[in-house]
Amino acid sequence: MTYEQIETFLAVVSSGSVTAAADILYVTQSTVSSRLIGLEKELGANLILRARGHRNIELTSYGQSFVPIASQWTSLWKHTQKLKDSANSTLLTIASIDSVNNHTMVNLFNDHIKRYPNIKLQIQTFHSSEIHTLVQNRIADIGFVFSSVTYPNIVSKPIYRELMYLICREDSDYHDDIECSELLPENEVFLRWGPDYQQWHDRNWSPDRYSAITVNTGSTLLRFMNEKERWAIAPISIIHQIEQSSGLTYYKLKTPPPPRICYELRNRFPTQGQQTAIDIFNEELKDYIANSKDICTFEDWMLKQD
Repeated sequence: MTYEQIETFLAVVSSGSVTAAADILYVTQSTVSSRLIGLEKELGANLILRARGHRNIELTSYGQSFVPIASQWTSLWKHTQKLKDSANSTLLTIASIDSVNNHTMVNLFNDHIKRYPNIKLQIQTFHSSEIHTLVQNRIADIGFVFSSVTYPNIVSKPIYRELMYLICREDSDYHDDIECSELLPENEVFLRWGPDYQQWHDRNWSPDRYSAITVNTGSTLLRFMNEKERWAIAPISIIHQIEQSSGLTYYKLKTPPPPRICYELRNRFPTQGQQTAIDIFNEELKDYIANSKDICTFEDWMLKQD
């Protein structure tokens, strides 16, 4: 017995006639009848009472008993197909901080899905400390963070750098090459971009001076840039996501923060079958970084200030 035969039988039962079933399945009435006859021959029993002049079908007692069995059969067949499809696919789990998932690598993820439909991406957003743990425990295959912490089973590799800028409203009084001393902390929307950034920030503004607002994601930061005096520091990947209608702009700082270095985390011992998917993604990542206007491939000299 075939799936088409069972599907046709259930279509006839649910619609009440051969004609309606043919319309539902987009086949001819003769095809519906042929499938039903073939199913009855294989089962060795009649499923439908056939009488001239009756447009609506009537099931035999055997047909009535066969309905729940047919429904279960189709359900099991569909589950089998899903298992077969999943056997030909690989799930690649990527854990990153908010700015990577929602800004820097959005286009990369979309392009990767189109090029490699059999590699299913699971994109998760966490804080850096959580991402290290997820990769260490092989819950995530790849992690992207902006701090390098030593773990016994993690390979940490710097992959790109991005510069940091002042972000503010277009109608503000801020300007290019602005001194940090001109920026009042009480007007700041603060986000701790990493330990190196925090050290730079503490050198320019006293840690005892509170910012107007403290947030923990780049997406949230942009929501609070609604006052003329407000200012924030953000990487270029986030700044380029600002729409022209947002009324925001950005400027260079006289003494900017250190470049923001993104590290890719991978477990030294990837789970079985994941290595190929990881290698494919990394080739895509390499090309993406090389062609991005927001970020650039990491080199040792980039640890130095421009």
